[in-house]
Amino acid sequence: MSFFVILLIFNALATTSAIVCASRSYRRYGSAGRAVFAGLGGLMILPLLFVLATAVATPRAARLP
Repeated sequence: MSFFVILLIFNALATTSAIVCASRSYRRYGSAGRAVFAGLGGLMILPLLFVLATAVATPRAARLP
C-alpha cells in the first residue's frame, strides 16, 4: 500500500471516531464543551486499533529484530 493511502485511511478513521464520540457525548450530557473534548479524545481510538491490527498481521520475518 502506498503511504498516502494508509494516511488517508488513518485520517478517515480518526475523523469518524471523533464525530461518533462527540455526538454520543453531546446526546448524553448536552454540553458542547464536553462534546469537543470527547471528540478530541476519540481522535485516536479507531486509528490505534488499525495500527495494532496491522502490527499483529505483519509477518515475523518483516519485523525488525
